[in-house]
Amino acid sequence: MDVNEILLDLLVVLLAAKVVAEVADRLRLPGVVGEITAGIVIGPSVLGLVDGGEVIETLAELGVILLLLEVGLEMDLAELRAVGRAALSVAGVGVVVPFALGYGAAIALGMDGNEALFVAAALTATSVGITARVFGDLRQLASVEARTVLGAAVADDVMGLVILTVVTRVVSEGSVSLVGVAGVIAVAVAFLVATTLIGSRVVPPISAWVARHARVAGSVLVLAVVLTLALAQLAHAADLAPIIGAFVAGLTLGQSSVAPRLRREIAPVAHVLVPVFFVQIGLHVDVAEFARLDVLGLAVVLLAVAVVGKLASAFGLGRAPGDRFVVGLGMLPRGEVGLIFAAIGLREGVFGDDVYAALLLVVLTTTMVAPPLLRARLVAVRTRREHASVRPVLAAGDDALAVVDGRVLLARSVTDDEALAVALDAARLVERSAPDDSVREYLTDFPARARRFDADARRAFVQLLEEGGPRSWRLLAMSNVLVRALPELADAIDRRESQSGGFDPFAALTWSRVARVRDLDALRSLRHPERVLLAALVLDACDDDDVDPTPVARRTAVRLGLGADAEDRIAALVDDRELLRAASRRSDAFGERPVLELAVHLGDREQADALYQLTLVDFDGEIWERERLDTLRELLVAVLERPELTGFSVAHAIDERRRDAIAAVDDPELRDRIRHAPRAYLLRCTRDDLVRHAHRCEPTPRRDEVRVFVDEIPGRGFRVEFVTVDELGLLARETRALADADLDVLDALAVVWGDGTALASYRVVGPTPPDVDELRAQVSALRRSAPVTAGLPDARLDFDDHGSPWHTRCSVRAPDVPGVLAAVTAAFAVAGANVHVAGVSHEGLDAVDVFELTERDGTKLTDATKQRIVRALADGVARRRMPVVGWR
Repeated sequence: MDVNEILLDLLVVLLAAKVVAEVADRLRLPGVVGEITAGIVIGPSVLGLVDGGEVIETLAELGVILLLLEVGLEMDLAELRAVGRAALSVAGVGVVVPFALGYGAAIALGMDGNEALFVAAALTATSVGITARVFGDLRQLASVEARTVLGAAVADDVMGLVILTVVTRVVSEGSVSLVGVAGVIAVAVAFLVATTLIGSRVVPPISAWVARHARVAGSVLVLAVVLTLALAQLAHAADLAPIIGAFVAGLTLGQSSVAPRLRREIAPVAHVLVPVFFVQIGLHVDVAEFARLDVLGLAVVLLAVAVVGKLASAFGLGRAPGDRFVVGLGMLPRGEVGLIFAAIGLREGVFGDDVYAALLLVVLTTTMVAPPLLRARLVAVRTRREHASVRPVLAAGDDALAVVDGRVLLARSVTDDEALAVALDAARLVERSAPDDSVREYLTDFPARARRFDADARRAFVQLLEEGGPRSWRLLAMSNVLVRALPELADAIDRRESQSGGFDPFAALTWSRVARVRDLDALRSLRHPERVLLAALVLDACDDDDVDPTPVARRTAVRLGLGADAEDRIAALVDDRELLRAASRRSDAFGERPVLELAVHLGDREQADALYQLTLVDFDGEIWERERLDTLRELLVAVLERPELTGFSVAHAIDERRRDAIAAVDDPELRDRIRHAPRAYLLRCTRDDLVRHAHRCEPTPRRDEVRVFVDEIPGRGFRVEFVTVDELGLLARETRALADADLDVLDALAVVWGDGTALASYRVVGPTPPDVDELRAQVSALRRSAPVTAGLPDARLDFDDHGSPWHTRCSVRAPDVPGVLAAVTAAFAVAGANVHVAGVSHEGLDAVDVFELTERDGTKLTDATKQRIVRALADGVARRRMPVVGWR
C-alpha cells in the first residue's frame, strides 16, 4: 500500500468516526457505538471504502494503549483504596458469576476450551466511562450506589486486565493446568503491584522536575508517552498484554503534579487515535454474520448470561446501603473493555467471525440499553429519597458538622436556610477527612430551595476557596450542590471534564491557578483577596474552553451576592488577565502616557495589585520579562499613590485636567467642546493642548471645509493640525498630503467628537516649512476621490489586543519608501478601522509605525477587520475597493 492510499484510508476512518459519533451523541448513545458503526459502514462488508491493513492496525494498537493510559491517569489510588468492602465484593461477584456462566454456556454450545475462556473473559468487563456518564448527568456521583458501582467497576477493570493476561497466555501456550494459570496470575499481579509501587515513588518527582526545567514545548507529554511505551514493552517482555503496561503508566503519572496538564495534552492525541481502534473493530465485522440464525442465537444466549451475571453482582452489597437494582444496572454495560477482549480474541485466532459478531452484538446491546434503564431507576430512587430526610449520625448540637475519627459527619438536622453554608463547609472539610455516608447522601439530595447565598454561605465559599482542594470540588461537582447554587460554574466544569477525554470520575478537579494564588505571600496584603481567588477559579474552570470566562465570572459574582462593584472588579480581572504582561512588552511600556492609560483603566492600587498577583500565577517567561513586569507595576503604584492625588484616583486627575481647561476659556461653545472630549484623548493632552484644539474646532466646520494650522516646535520640527468633518479615508488623505509635501511624520494624534468634528495633529519634519494653503488645497482635492495607494507586499503587521486596555495596537514594519504612512492609513480606512494614536520611527532601512486602533463602535479590532487590513496593505487600495460605509 502506498502513502496516498494510507492517507486516504486514514482520512475516511477519522471523518466517518467523528461524523457518526456526533450522530450517536445526539441520539443520547455513547460515542463508542457510533465509532464502531462507522467502522462497519466503511468496512469491507458494507461500502468497502477501507480494508484495514497494517497501518490502520498499528494506529489502532497505539489508540488502545492511549486509551488505557487515560484510564490509568483518571484513577485515584487513594479512592481505589477507599472504595470499601462492598465495592470489592460487587466487583468480585461481577467477575466470577459472568465468567462461570459464560464459560459454561460456551461449552454447552459446543465451543472448545480456548474459545470458551475468551468468551467468558469478555463477559466479565464493565465500562467505567459509560456508567459514570449516566450518574454524572443526574448529579448522583456522590450517592452510595454511584460510589459502589464506580469503585467496583475500577476494581473490575483491574481484575479484567489480569484475566485477559491469563486467558491470552493459556491460549497461546495451549495449556489449562491449574499450576500454569496460577503462575500467570502471580506474574500479572506481581507486575501490577511492583511497577505501580515503584512508579508511584519514582515517576512523580521525575515528571515534576522535567515540567520545571524543560524549555521545549511538549517535553512532559513526550515523557509520558515514552514511559507508556516503555512499560508496554516491559509488560510484553513478561509475556503480559502491553495494555497492562500502559495502564500502570497512567496510574503512576496520575499521582504526579503534572497529571492535570497531561490529561489536557494527551486528550487531543487520544481524540485522533482512540477512534481508530473502535473503527477498526467495526472493520473486522462481517455484517452477513448478523443475519445468521446461529449467530443471533449465540448472541441471545451470551446476552442473557451478560445481563444475569452483572445483575447478580448486586448481591455483593450484602448489608451495605444502596439500591441493588441501581448497582446491578450500573455494572451492566461492557463498553470499550469488552471490545478489547473481543478484538484480541479475533486477532489471535481464538474464534472466528461468528463468535466475534455475537460478542459485538452483546457489547453494543448492553452499552445501549443500560444507560436509559439506569437513568430511569436513578430518577425513581432520587424521587423517593427527596421525600425522606437524612438522619444525622450524632445527637443535636450547635454545629451541623463534626469530624470524628477522620470522618466528616452530619451532626444534626439542617434547615433549608443554612443548607448551602453547611454544604460548602462540608466540602472544605472533606479535603482532609473522608465524608461519612450521611454527608454524601445529604449533598446528593441537596434541597432545591437552598440555593441563595447569604452572609454565612459567602463566608463558607471564601473559606472553601482558601482551604479546599480537589476532593472538595469533586464532591460538590458530583452532587447537586454546585449545579443548584452556581450553575454557570458547574457548566464550565462539565465542559472541562468532557473535553479532557477522561474515562473515570475519580479524576481530581485540580485548580492549578487557585493553588498558585494561595501560595502568593502578597495575597494577604489585599483588602479583598477572595476576588483574585474567584477570578483564578473561573479561569481554571474555563481553561481550554471556547466559552468566554468573563460572563461566567460576572454571573458567578451575581449569584454569590458580592455586589455590583465586586462583580465589575472580578470580571475586569478575568478580562484583563493578559493586560499587564502584554503591556510590559511594549517598547514604550514605561512612558508616561501608557502608564497613565493603564492607571486610568485600573482605577486604584487595589485593582492594580490584584491584577499583578493574578498575572504572576501564569507567568512563565524569562527573567528580563519578569523585571519589566515588576517595573511596570512599580510605576503604576507610583502613579496611583502620588501625594498630590491623595484621596483621588487617576481618573479623577483626568477629570481635573478637563475642569482646568474649561476654566481657561470663557466661550460656552469652547467649554462644551472640552466637556465632551473623549477620555482617551484627554489622557494624551495637556491643558494647553485641550484649549488650543477647542479654539481650532469652533465653530463646527462645514462639510467641505478643511482647516489647516502650522506651529513651529523649536528644535523638534513643526506641528500640523487638520480640522474637518470626519469621513471615510480622512487620515489617509491627510498623510498623503503630508507625504506629497516631502514632510515626514514623527508622531500623530487623532480625535473625533460626537458631532463629527475630526482633529488630527501631526509632528513633522521636512526640507521646508509646511505651507498651509498647499496642504489645504491638497487635502481638499484628495477628498473628492477615494484614496489610491500601491500595495506594500513586504510589510509585516503585528496585532496586539492585550497591550492596551482600550485599543488594538498594530505594529507595521515596511521598507522606508515614500508613501508608506499613506498606504498604511489607507488600508485602515478601507478596512473600517479608526486610528487613535500613531507613532513613527525608523530602524535601519525600515519604517516602523505603531498605531492604536478600534472598530467604528470603539471596540477592539475583530479578526475580520485585521484580515481586511492585511489584504488592503498587501494589494493596495483602489477606488473600486472602497466600502460604502462611513468612517465611524
